[in-house]
Amino acid sequence: MRHISREREHYLDAVDDALARNAKAFKESLERFHEKRSPPKWCVHCTSDVHTDFAKNAAELDRYVEDKIAENDERRRRGENVSSAIVVAGDVCTGIERLRTTMVSLRKCHDAVFYLPAGNHELWVSGQGIYDDSLHKMIELIDACTAWGVSCAPTRLSQTLAVVPIYGWYVDEFCDDPWRRSSAYTDLERNFDAACSWPPFINPPSEARNSHAPGIAAFMRDVNARALKRFASVVRTERDDATTIAFSHFLPRPELYRGNPALMKVMGNVAIDADARAWNGSIHVFGHSHLNVDRVIDGVRYVQCALGYPHERWFGSNHPKLLHRDAS
Repeated sequence: MRHISREREHYLDAVDDALARNAKAFKESLERFHEKRSPPKWCVHCTSDVHTDFAKNAAELDRYVEDKIAENDERRRRGENVSSAIVVAGDVCTGIERLRTTMVSLRKCHDAVFYLPAGNHELWVSGQGIYDDSLHKMIELIDACTAWGVSCAPTRLSQTLAVVPIYGWYVDEFCDDPWRRSSAYTDLERNFDAACSWPPFINPPSEARNSHAPGIAAFMRDVNARALKRFASVVRTERDDATTIAFSHFLPRPELYRGNPALMKVMGNVAIDADARAWNGSIHVFGHSHLNVDRVIDGVRYVQCALGYPHERWFGSNHPKLLHRDAS
């Protein structure tokens, strides 16, 4: 047991260090950005579940980037001092090369990109030995994002705007129906995310592909606790006009899900909401369910704007949503 505990701490330290490197690099890039221009007004957009593994989704994103670049050029011609950021709440793709292409594209049309490299699809791993396990892959993705100029750590974007990723994983208890909570997994839930692989302190090797283990969510909560301890003094502010945007991949509250009840046990975790509220945020972006949401509950605005799979877009494309605009 002592060995398992040490291994868990080793992984937590590795995530903590990767986030610290990411935050330092992004802060330095922001400082260089601000040296070139007066402090801008920020517009923040949000999206999730862009799944650029699908050719149609990759093409859709390319069109969005082209349109956004044209929009930015027009604003500059009008002399507007407005900068653009985007929050990407996970499930971009599974392969790192496709992820790089997607992030680099978004960086072309946004001055800041915030991304959570811990959606379930990001953490799928093949059996080819590229990554030791899904948590090792998450650490590698954070470092890759650092190289690409993408933020994966709590960040103060301006004196009045902060963006905070909330890491997490789903738990059975998220199901708010007592009968469903106590019943067996449905066929849809049973092997959900069997493409993930977890280290021995999460599951014994014979159960490495079991993504229902409560230790996954517990690990992610500890990632958030460490991030709060490390970054709160830099990111938090007492200003009345400040906005903090939290974002997670999985759902933070059961009432935000109105999809197939046979998937309820793999949708979210109320602990994500608690971890987000620790940052005193007024907006929480999430993804995963591919069901668009924009509603206020207990003083927090919850938003999902998912691109989703090609076959889900019955009413046309769902481009990133304008989430926040700094006051004039």
